[in-house]
Amino acid sequence: MKQYYFISGLPRSGSTLLSAILKQNPEFYADIASPVEALTGSSIDIITQNEVNLIVAEKQRKNLLHGIFDGYYQHIENPTIFDSSRSWTKKTNLLHALFSYTKILCPVRDIISILNSFEVLLNKNCFYTKQISEKVFSDNIFKRTQEIFEREVIKYHSFLQEGYLLNPEMIYFIKYENLCKEPEKTMRGVYEFLEKPYYSHDFRNVKYSNENFDKSCNLKDLHTVRKAVKYKPPRIILPSQIVQKYKKMNMEFWDDDNKNILNEFIEYK
Repeated sequence: MKQYYFISGLPRSGSTLLSAILKQNPEFYADIASPVEALTGSSIDIITQNEVNLIVAEKQRKNLLHGIFDGYYQHIENPTIFDSSRSWTKKTNLLHALFSYTKILCPVRDIISILNSFEVLLNKNCFYTKQISEKVFSDNIFKRTQEIFEREVIKYHSFLQEGYLLNPEMIYFIKYENLCKEPEKTMRGVYEFLEKPYYSHDFRNVKYSNENFDKSCNLKDLHTVRKAVKYKPPRIILPSQIVQKYKKMNMEFWDDDNKNILNEFIEYK
């Protein structure tokens, strides 16, 4: 019987790298975003908004959602599945009800670095309009950064905060810098959190790309991983006014000091 775990977190924070590392383990299957989260949400909505809502028992709903997972991954032989979606953290109660053992790995990164990474990527694709999927961004870097923040960052940041407040024991934050600078130490922490035996990964031979998925997003190299894991951040190309603006927002609640404040709030509740 397959076990299901999850990868969520923030964009441009290492989730593709994390999946590429995990899939080296022959016991694990991991890849970039799947439609499973959307399928579960749509199924719940269809039932809830239908006249049969009151006669479909929770057990039936649970069976239906289990069927979505098992059907989608039926062709995968690996016993442990990591399904990836940035929206899973808004459904921690649902995941716990479906898979009581499950955990969510959440790559994170400071907001300025996330915005800067998007800006570097958009400018790298200089022969194309600055867009991701159908979202076209402004030519003005000040407006564009705000648009990226509103369309690509804040939603998933709120989901992450919601999931951590509801079920902190399910969430494991993986800082992008730690994963790149100390991959073995970081992955040993991941395995300990998952309560799985450690697999000796080859951090000099991690390679992944998904050209078809990137084409669907209209952005080349959106999910391309370098062969060797190393920390090589791009230089900051955001104007200082933008850097200061988001620095003052202090959104990195996963950092120790900020996390302590949230933990106090959780205990108070």
